[in-house]
Amino acid sequence: MGLIEIIKSGFSKPRLISIVYMIQLILALTIGLQVYQVFGASIGNSLSLEGLKEGNAHMVINDLLNTHGASLSPLLGQVRWMVIVYLIVAAFVHGGIWYSIIKQYEKTSIWVGGSTYFLRMLIIGIVMSLIFIIWSALVWGPYLSKIQYWMEALASEEPILWGGIAIAVLWSFGAVFIFVASCFCKIFVIRDGIKVRVAMWKGIKASFKKTWKCLPVLFAFFMILALLYIMHSLVDDWTLFSTTIGVFVLFLIQQLVVWIKIGLRVSTYEYLKGRL
Repeated sequence: MGLIEIIKSGFSKPRLISIVYMIQLILALTIGLQVYQVFGASIGNSLSLEGLKEGNAHMVINDLLNTHGASLSPLLGQVRWMVIVYLIVAAFVHGGIWYSIIKQYEKTSIWVGGSTYFLRMLIIGIVMSLIFIIWSALVWGPYLSKIQYWMEALASEEPILWGGIAIAVLWSFGAVFIFVASCFCKIFVIRDGIKVRVAMWKGIKASFKKTWKCLPVLFAFFMILALLYIMHSLVDDWTLFSTTIGVFVLFLIQQLVVWIKIGLRVSTYEYLKGRL
């Protein structure tokens, strides 16, 4: 199956994509309103953010923490709850998507799949997230802990740069492996009806065998997403969208990009389902 056919297989389920989009939009609006209220009440028209226009992000962050730290601390304290909410919503959504792809695609399939496989998807999501965090710490920890010493000891920053690129490439391969293993685990749970523990073990073993073969297609999806982000960033800077109508049009473009990203995710899942 070619790349075009793989993409079509995902976008052939517009109802599924739209429902996932609406769930994500509601979650984003809920979190965004909290952030807006905190910033509006505590920072308001503060000039602290003006430095962002000049690229002084580090100075802006320090100033915000020093000047408005007391107001921001409740918001920062809610991050852990946002992570929990994200895991719960993601478990439901992934259960619905995979059920729609593997079992049946109907109007209610995302709700049936999400509720039926919610707990199992949640367990897989938590375990795989922990594996990803451990992998990231093992790969980046030694490098980041030594970077200050190397900057003072080495005559040039070039070895540090190339070392960072090498670490990033290694980390990316591991991240792709974990992603594929997570998808395979969910396929085994829903398709074969086996226990989560057994499915995770089979998913990890299958990922060792098949991730390398999946890399070209997954890389193609990554490049499509990167192109979308680049096009979005270019459009975002157009002065044409500085008017009220322009802002509305830009918002619609942003939401279209989000919808396409969800469609590409479904296409990726369709492709990985066919690898087993």
